[in-house]
Amino acid sequence: MKISTWNVNSINARIEHLVKFIKKDQSDIYLLQELKTVQEGFPHNQIKDLGYDCYVNGQKAWNGVAILTKQPAKITNLKIPDYDDENARFIECDIENSKLKKKIKLINIYLPNGNPIDTEKFEYKINWMKKFNNYILYLRKSMTPIIIGGDFNVIPSDADVYSPENYKNDACAHPKTREQFRILINMGFTDLVKYFIDGNTNWTFWGYRGGGWQKGNGLRIDHFLASPEVTDLIKNVKINREPRGWDKASDHTPVTIEVNN
Repeated sequence: MKISTWNVNSINARIEHLVKFIKKDQSDIYLLQELKTVQEGFPHNQIKDLGYDCYVNGQKAWNGVAILTKQPAKITNLKIPDYDDENARFIECDIENSKLKKKIKLINIYLPNGNPIDTEKFEYKINWMKKFNNYILYLRKSMTPIIIGGDFNVIPSDADVYSPENYKNDACAHPKTREQFRILINMGFTDLVKYFIDGNTNWTFWGYRGGGWQKGNGLRIDHFLASPEVTDLIKNVKINREPRGWDKASDHTPVTIEVNN
C-alpha cells in the first residue's frame, strides 16, 4: 500500500498538478493539506475520474485537509476529540492491513504555522500541539496502530533546515515547538523520512521568496510518523521532488511511504 502526503497550497490552483502526479504515482491513499476551499468547491469529479473517493474537511480561503482513497474509507474524526478548533486542520480514517490484528488509524494534519512567535498565533500552535499529543497518547495507550502524515510546520532540528540561523526566531523551529514534537515522537513513533532516507538535505519545502528552490534552500516540515507495529511494515519512503519544479508549483512537494499489506 502506498500513501502520499502533499500540501498542495490551494487544491483548485494546483488541480492540474495533482492529477498529473496521481496518474504517474498511483498511491492508494493521498493526504492533502491547505486546500483553501470548502467541500462544495473541491474538485470531486476530477479526482473521482481517477478512481478515488474524496473525503474533505474544507474551509473557505484557508486551511482544509482531505483524504483520497482507492478503496472506500470510514472517516472517524474531523477534529481532535475534545478540542473545539474552528479551523479545518484534521481528518482521520481507519484502514485495513492484513498483517495487523487492529485497523490502522491514519491521521492527516495541517498543523498551525504559528508565526509571528510574539502573537496569539504561536500560542494557538502550541496549544494545538498539546491537544493533539493528548489525543495521540490516548490512542497509544489502547495500542492502536497509527500513521500520522501531513504538513506539521515543525523543523525537528537544525539539521532539517538549510540555514538554522535564518529560522532561529521562526515558530517552526522554536524550542517550544520542538519540545512538543519530541513529546509526540517519544510516544514510540518513528520519523520515517529521517529513519529511511539517507542524506542531510531531505527537504520537503522550498519557499517562493529569494529563489529557494533554485538555490536548494529548503527545510523539512512535511512528515510521516508511524507507531512501532506499522514501522515494522514500511518498505520504502520517498520524497518526490519533481512536482516542486513544475510551473506555478506548490512550495511543498509530496512524500510517499510504502506499507507492506
